Amino acid sequence: MSTKAIAEPIRLGVMSPMTGIVGLYGTEINWAARIACDEVNSNGGIAGRSVELVVIDDGSLPQTAIPAAIRLIDEYQCVAMIGNLLSNTRISVLKQVAEPRCIPLLNFSFYEGSLHSHYFFHFAALPNQQIDRMIPFMAEKCGLKMFFAGNNYEWPRGSIDAAKQMLGKISGEVVGEEYFEIGVKESEIDSLLMHVAHSGADVFVPYFAGTDQIMLLTRFTEMGLKKRMAVVMGHYDEMMVSKMPASVREGFYSSNTYFMSVDTVENKRYLQSLQQQPDVTGIWPKGNGILTNFGEGAYLCVHAFAKAANEAGEIKGESLIRALSTVCVNGPQGKVTMRAKSHHAKVNNYLSRCNADGTFTIVSAFKGIEPVIPVRYQYQVSDIAQKKEKWKSKSISSDVRQILSLVDLLIIVTDKTGVILEANQNACLLFDYSNNELIGKSIHNLFPLILYVQNTERLKKFVSGKETRLRMQLEDEIMGMRKDGAFVTLQLGISKYFCDDDLMLIFNMLDVTKRKHEEEALCRQSIYDTLTDLPNRFLIHGRLNNAMKRSQKDGLDVAVLFIDLDNFKLINDTHGHDVGDILLKEVAECLLLEVRPGDTVGRLGGDEFIVICEQIEAPSIISDLAMRINVVLRQPFFIENLQLFISASIGVVVSHGNEFTAENMLHSADLAMYAVKQKGRDSWQFFDEQLQQEINQKHKVIHGLRQALERNEFFVCFQPIVSITGDEIAGAELLLRWKFDGELISPDFFIPLAEKIGVIASIGRWVFREGCKAEAGWRKQWKSKAPYVSINMSTIQLNDKDLISCFAKTLYETGADPTRILLEITETSLMMDVESNQRVIHQLSSLGLRIAVDDFGTGYSSLAQLARLSVSVLKIDRVFIHDMEQSKDMHTLVRTIIALGHSLGLKIIAEGIETYSQMTELQKLDCDYIQGYLCFRPMDKNDFDKKIGSIILAASKI
Repeated sequence: MSTKAIAEPIRLGVMSPMTGIVGLYGTEINWAARIACDEVNSNGGIAGRSVELVVIDDGSLPQTAIPAAIRLIDEYQCVAMIGNLLSNTRISVLKQVAEPRCIPLLNFSFYEGSLHSHYFFHFAALPNQQIDRMIPFMAEKCGLKMFFAGNNYEWPRGSIDAAKQMLGKISGEVVGEEYFEIGVKESEIDSLLMHVAHSGADVFVPYFAGTDQIMLLTRFTEMGLKKRMAVVMGHYDEMMVSKMPASVREGFYSSNTYFMSVDTVENKRYLQSLQQQPDVTGIWPKGNGILTNFGEGAYLCVHAFAKAANEAGEIKGESLIRALSTVCVNGPQGKVTMRAKSHHAKVNNYLSRCNADGTFTIVSAFKGIEPVIPVRYQYQVSDIAQKKEKWKSKSISSDVRQILSLVDLLIIVTDKTGVILEANQNACLLFDYSNNELIGKSIHNLFPLILYVQNTERLKKFVSGKETRLRMQLEDEIMGMRKDGAFVTLQLGISKYFCDDDLMLIFNMLDVTKRKHEEEALCRQSIYDTLTDLPNRFLIHGRLNNAMKRSQKDGLDVAVLFIDLDNFKLINDTHGHDVGDILLKEVAECLLLEVRPGDTVGRLGGDEFIVICEQIEAPSIISDLAMRINVVLRQPFFIENLQLFISASIGVVVSHGNEFTAENMLHSADLAMYAVKQKGRDSWQFFDEQLQQEINQKHKVIHGLRQALERNEFFVCFQPIVSITGDEIAGAELLLRWKFDGELISPDFFIPLAEKIGVIASIGRWVFREGCKAEAGWRKQWKSKAPYVSINMSTIQLNDKDLISCFAKTLYETGADPTRILLEITETSLMMDVESNQRVIHQLSSLGLRIAVDDFGTGYSSLAQLARLSVSVLKIDRVFIHDMEQSKDMHTLVRTIIALGHSLGLKIIAEGIETYSQMTELQKLDCDYIQGYLCFRPMDKNDFDKKIGSIILAASKI
């Protein structure tokens, strides 16, 4: 060997990200590589020759990295390359530069394990070394519900896939998964974090690159989400936190192959060397000197190449490759050993938590973890690059070329093994390759490596089979991968084509990425409430089912809080739906702030919310939460210059997965909430045995209601309506009664249930017929002295499309006089939808029927609304009559109602009259009619006929 040859340095190319989204790591990678190079040279270099680093900016993306890699080899004569940080760039450099030129590529950055090559050597973590311990630890510490998100390329998707698989092994639940292009917008981050906030996740697991991750974590903190859930990452280190204020960086977890706080001799020695670098002001956090796993990886790569070259006695060739395959070096984190079979190293890993000063506290250390290539990547990639020139010379017919140039689809022609022969412009544009770049490349390079096995097997089966075409189906979608590593969604069809007896394959593809995003948005809308973005009824059931299954395994209870807002309808009716919607959104945010991290808040609909809590060790945890919710919802809400007050009735059930189903949990919590309503609202109550008995009774009644008409179990009573002077029976209110299993069931109990299960319409028709029969019979018996009949109607009946025709038919068949039938509809029901109800009431009036507003004073209707509704009678609710004598304000209200009604030409009936003093006072106020126990109690029809008949007979003799 000549003196001149010995003097020439051995050049190693370092592909450092000095610009681009991960450019913040470039400087510390260069420091680490220089320190390693100095150490190698101080120990004699490689076979007595010095090592020289050629550092070049890879630009963080394939389109800049590939020309940079070629310069390292052609211009600088580098014998090996060290890089790249981003996996999509690494894949491109390996496949397009390192392999064709037989140059080793030593990798310093963790990734998903998709690469297997004779020339590729990985000195950082794989998912099993980074994720497989991270996910179980966080699940045990914080909870099993996790939300995943990341950039839309190979590393985030592969890492998240590995994390999901590990989460599945421990019976965890994925509550969200979203991806974004590199360079994500702040508005997209905010939208993502709103989904995260409302997801009920215990742990958020983001996989974003560089500055995207910094922006994400900053907005996460600014939105107050740190109090709601934990965050763990594989990409979080001292360099990243140096770009963040203390309030942002503190408290986040990371699982990584290196932290500066690892206490080893090698680490201390490295940091001393780092301190001596000319542009280092001090060691972090007192200066800018930082070492991350990327820098340490570059440090290892330089040492590994030098050691392997010294052992092999050469700087290229198979001896070097064999030496690199088993090389063992010491780094700041400890010993790192390459495994020959996989070309991936055995590394050490640490789970840590970031402190406010930017240092990391080691939570757990995982020493000497063997690399495990994910099953989806365990294959050998055939080296087709060497065959490229052969396939370039392969020709296809002119008619095929013409078709390629004309069609709108993406068309790629390959040989039977999948090597690309031709591609049209649409395919080149989508995948971002030139036609020359695509020719000779395997079609499988256009799809994520995670799909390699299934894609190759499917292609082989098609080629050897009898089918000539795999049609493009709407449901047959596949992920494609652009040159820059970004993923796109495609529909794929394949056809066989013979050219000069050679079998060729025509791949026709349609880019459906936009449509896929739209479908995902629609899917989200189907499981999340569109107003509050909380889980809706469908998703709540799924989450609760999963929680109950986990309860069976961990032995801890699950709690459900059923929250119904008090007085919300009043606010909605008084101030409008826009104000009501804003109020519901603010209530949702209040609930999210009060619940524990990992609790799920959902909206069933209307003003009903659900909270699902897991891992309940003591009921007091939930009672405290219920009390906090009651307190916070009593505080005033300020919306559009309005000060609004509401409260909440909360039903609580705590149970174990072996005792209750999810459906039973919701029903039980609902019943407990209803019990709170009955007791006065604005409180909370646990479900108990007494309520269980009520549930059983409720189910029994529901079953009985469905058969009550067939079994003739309903009957009617009548309560007379008397003139204010008490000397005339003007009418009678028909009251529905039900005797079930020998027991009278209260209408207040069974009528709401009948409405809920959908039988109220048929019951209402039966009641109307009974009222018509009574009216016709009384008029036939007592002529002009006969009382009119007053019949109650349910709100749901107003929505019955057959109501008018049914009533008209009943009037005709019974011979009833419609003018002597008064339909009572509660004010609250009428005000729920004034426009629609006005239409129905006018139709009823056109039949001759009269309308009464029942329980007037409780629904807050206006004078203008009453004037529009063709109403004949107002019935004052018994609550006002009861309090009239004790309350001056109530007395004034009753007087006002009577005056209001008379001004509209309406008759006034006061309900619930029990004392002579009440009757006397109503006489003074000029009320028209009264109804109550003072005059008559309800009577069955026979008793009514006898009693009223005798009164009418006596009156006729006077």
